[in-house]
Amino acid sequence: MSALKTLMVAAAIALSPAVAVAQPHGHAHREGAVEKIGQYEAELDVKGTDLTLQLRDAADKDVPSQDFRATAVVLAKDGQKTVAMQPAGGNKLSGKIDFPYSGKFRATVTLSGPSGEIGKGRFNFDPAK
Repeated sequence: MSALKTLMVAAAIALSPAVAVAQPHGHAHREGAVEKIGQYEAELDVKGTDLTLQLRDAADKDVPSQDFRATAVVLAKDGQKTVAMQPAGGNKLSGKIDFPYSGKFRATVTLSGPSGEIGKGRFNFDPAK
């Protein structure tokens, strides 16, 4: 391809409106971040001092949280802090944050079920947005 054609294609792509297509999946995401942990979709959110993890299965259905536990290792202003998360009804696990963090919320969450550890997910998001 000639340099002029390459430039014209690049300009056309740069000037065309960006299109993002959201796939309908039966629920609205909140302001947190979503990661895959094992066979589950895990959505982590922080509001004030409340840390919440919601679980959904591959069919995008809520997974009851009563048999699950999670541990979040969070990057705080003064180093790493660990937050234990317990079942909080429905598909939610929750824990309390009693330490300051700055800017983006960064955490590695380890999810465990009745048979032991399921997996880990890394979350990095801005809870103010």
